[in-house]
Amino acid sequence: MFDTMKLDWIATKYYHKRLLILPFSLLIIGWFSPICLVPLATFLLFSASINVFAVEEKGDLNRLYLTLPVKRRTVVNGRYMQSVMLFAGGVLLGLVLMPLANLISRSKWYPDYRWVLAIISFSFLLYGLMILFMYPLLFKLGYQKGKIWGYYLPAGCFCLVYIAIVQYDMIVSEGKLVFHMLVYAQEHMLLVSGGLSILGALMLAISYRLSVRIYERREF
Repeated sequence: MFDTMKLDWIATKYYHKRLLILPFSLLIIGWFSPICLVPLATFLLFSASINVFAVEEKGDLNRLYLTLPVKRRTVVNGRYMQSVMLFAGGVLLGLVLMPLANLISRSKWYPDYRWVLAIISFSFLLYGLMILFMYPLLFKLGYQKGKIWGYYLPAGCFCLVYIAIVQYDMIVSEGKLVFHMLVYAQEHMLLVSGGLSILGALMLAISYRLSVRIYERREF
């Protein structure tokens, strides 16, 4: 599994330098509210994980992988392990940048440390949703055929929902919507954080099982 992860990482080295602009982009977004940074960092870093599907198809790496003494399940395992690492990296990056974003943010409140667990749990649920809709389709159709339904459509829906929530929170509720949601999560930490984490884990498990079954049956 780690050998396939290494091959995937080397194959996508052209895209690595783009990750350097991610902290600056997040700080610009954090000007609205630092609390958005962890979910957005998770979303953006996970989005980078689909580069391997694009490079794989362009360089016909599937055939190379199949010449190696590894099972197709191992290739899937490597992709999912990489996605988990990117999720963890997104959470850490968002948490590190939140205090910096707070210095320039127009938001009048900063998330309490007791809300961090709820924010991470929500980010994990978001990660589970994305990987459920994206990976099985990309494993089945490849990047060129699957990118519309397997990436652009889910990513576009996420962006629209995010913009709608932010606009409603800023204009209609004057910052009270997200605040009250976090207060509720703080008062019901086990129910909210535990529930979100379980849902995210369930989606991740379903996505993994679908991807394994699909990729093992795919013909090249």
